[in-house]
Amino acid sequence: MLGGVTHLNLDPKNRLAIPAKYRDILQMQDSGKVVITLESAQCLLIYPEVEWEQVRTKVQNLPNSVHPLVKSYQRLVLGHAESIELDKAGRVLLPATLKHMVGLDRELVLVGMGNRFELWDKANWTLETEKALQASAEDLASLLNGFSI
Repeated sequence: MLGGVTHLNLDPKNRLAIPAKYRDILQMQDSGKVVITLESAQCLLIYPEVEWEQVRTKVQNLPNSVHPLVKSYQRLVLGHAESIELDKAGRVLLPATLKHMVGLDRELVLVGMGNRFELWDKANWTLETEKALQASAEDLASLLNGFSI
């Protein structure tokens, strides 16, 4: 399971050092391969390769795939997906196009989301966290249909 929030810096060559606790998992499960893509302008998504195959299949088989909005979503997620291998130092080279599409700068935040990571610009992550902390408990409860932890 991929979890936790880690603050990282992008090096001058657009390489991101994956923390050792995750690197070991990725090396064992997926021979050090990840797929990087996006589904919005907020952050990048980083999937272990084995997880990506399941996501790719789901996105390819979405209902209403002839609808222009669904087709645009498929193009965004699948079309921008790039398979990347960790180098010997445990770094991934972020594709410049994806980096610019979501506005990543040097200071980044890697957020474990169970089966994937989200990669945020530090300033945007701070805003997103503040927004989540300000969310109404009642509104959230109605959206979660009684779910609690």
